[in-house]
Amino acid sequence: MPRAPLAPMLVVPSSGSNPGRGCRGSSLVELMMGITVGMLVLIAMAVLFANSSAARSEIDRTSQQIENGRFALQLLRDDIHLAGYFSGYTGGARQIVEACIPRSGVAVSAAALGWHASPPQTPLPIHGYAAGDTPAAESCIANQKASTDVLILRSVESSSISVAGAAGDSNANDYFMQTSACADAAVDAIDKPFVVGPGGSAATASFTLHQKDCVTVAPVRKLVVHAYYIGKCSVCSGSGDGIPALRMVELAGATATNASLVEGIDSMRIEYALDTDNNGEIDTLKRCKKGADACSPGDWSNVMAVQVHLLARNLTPSPGYTDTKTYDMGLAGTLAAPNDRYKRHLYSAMVIAFNLAGPREQ
Repeated sequence: MPRAPLAPMLVVPSSGSNPGRGCRGSSLVELMMGITVGMLVLIAMAVLFANSSAARSEIDRTSQQIENGRFALQLLRDDIHLAGYFSGYTGGARQIVEACIPRSGVAVSAAALGWHASPPQTPLPIHGYAAGDTPAAESCIANQKASTDVLILRSVESSSISVAGAAGDSNANDYFMQTSACADAAVDAIDKPFVVGPGGSAATASFTLHQKDCVTVAPVRKLVVHAYYIGKCSVCSGSGDGIPALRMVELAGATATNASLVEGIDSMRIEYALDTDNNGEIDTLKRCKKGADACSPGDWSNVMAVQVHLLARNLTPSPGYTDTKTYDMGLAGTLAAPNDRYKRHLYSAMVIAFNLAGPREQ
């Protein structure tokens, strides 16, 4: 039997209903309020990001400055510890010798470097120039920053090589020291306890001293001459980059090389600790500056330690900061900051020269 069709349903809208109300868009006022709130959120996020970025940049600047200051102090500390190591030789008179050898009119030689075998004479292991005292003869100390010191250190390398190794062509321009441990005057002359001379082809004939058995030829060690100072620039070509730096002049073969070691080192002041009664203990500190606090050759021979004051600064300025501090540079007095936007920190250390103080200890 066929099913009867369903009766159509009649839907009657409720009173007051609006068929289009559920599809209505936002009004202009609502849109503007939403945009405003969104912009405020974006501005807050941008400010937060900018502050975070600025804080991070400042942390990076400070971290780099701390690292540079500590690294510079460590470099000086390591070299001062080694100063005066002359392959076991501790005798002989000592003389002041400029660091810039060779230079105009002065060729490199053992005598020019301060070494005389008979009678024995050696250069000072530790020497320096207080601010303003650097002589014109030290021409390799170029672009020195005003009111900063120079520290000169001498030793021989801790590692030795054979005479045959020193005779190689690659060492022809280097200078070496050989010391005698042989007590037999018939083998090694007692008035000639060491030999200093160039490597290369002449080495075999020059270096003839012996070890303790008086049979084995003693090894040789390369001379080390380092002069540390503060340069006005790290990269000094042209007008320079204007970044102060710890620089080092080094005797390298027959030339004196000059290199930037650590950027951002703004100042260096040095004090010398003297043992005046020959017992290995520090008795007095001196700046060794020309005038009232000058050091005689005898004073320089009594230097047992070095008090180092290094002032390090950030490599880039800090926005909104002005350095108005003064820094205690020891006997040199206080150093006032130039009211610039670079943050600074002072590093100081008393460093013992073990090879000089050790033999005097009682």
